[in-house]
Amino acid sequence: MQKHHAALSSYHFQRAKTQGIIKVLNEGSYVMAEYSERTGTVKWQRVVLATQKEMIEKWLGQHYPVQAAEPAPAPPVAARRPKARAAAK
Repeated sequence: MQKHHAALSSYHFQRAKTQGIIKVLNEGSYVMAEYSERTGTVKWQRVVLATQKEMIEKWLGQHYPVQAAEPAPAPPVAARRPKARAAAK
């Protein structure tokens, strides 16, 4: 367990200005990955060991669970008027 904690301690996580995005930064503050709270996907920007990737992705999923999107309100339905019929000859 100590190895797992040591691997995560070399990274820090920061909310981006874009809503729902969490940045994964290394000790030098380089952006390593971006995590979307909306979809739960991680987009890696730099090469990271597979074991570290797995730990980071698991940690992100536990601490920043996927948020269900709020349903958009339905547009109001306009009342239809019957079409005027052409006058009979």
